[in-house]
Amino acid sequence: MKFFFAITFSLICLSVLGQGIKEQLKSINTIDQANEFIESHSELQSEIWKVNPEIETNLAYKIFDKKKPGDVFSDQNGLYKVINSKKTNAFRVSYIFLDGNKISIQSINDLRNTILKKYKNGISFTDLANEYNMDSNKNGDLGWFAEGMMVKEFEAAIKNHHQNDIFTVDLNQQKWYYVIYKTFTDRKVDELTILKIRS
Repeated sequence: MKFFFAITFSLICLSVLGQGIKEQLKSINTIDQANEFIESHSELQSEIWKVNPEIETNLAYKIFDKKKPGDVFSDQNGLYKVINSKKTNAFRVSYIFLDGNKISIQSINDLRNTILKKYKNGISFTDLANEYNMDSNKNGDLGWFAEGMMVKEFEAAIKNHHQNDIFTVDLNQQKWYYVIYKTFTDRKVDELTILKIRS
């Protein structure tokens, strides 16, 4: 009987604590306030997320669909507060990665010339990615990604091109070399800033 009482009491305390935190979350309206909350409640394992529900492919992110600033909600992974929402650019490309840590720059340039020539002769970019890509993404499709998610130089090159352009990108410092095919026109998507408290 004492054990049952102890468990019941613990569950009631957790529920009351959760309600108190939900009330505190309702008063958080800025990123600065969210950061203050995180600092003053370090035991809660809180963090700030940026989420783009329109382009997320992971089903776990579907909980953020149709959410707006001020919303407080939860799932099995945690408690959430939407701090703000803004429009941001989203891009979609396919790529062929050539690793400068494994082959010489001369070999990379020769391969890129071969790839571009084959593409102009009618070979699909997907087939070329399958043949030449030096990472695990053999079809080369990067999927939609929001501005700020990739290396700056990579994103800048993508922003400067249009749908169906094929071009190269060199990230010399990392020794990463690419042939890029821009598969879609850039679009605006919602980006939510969310305070997450782990369960």
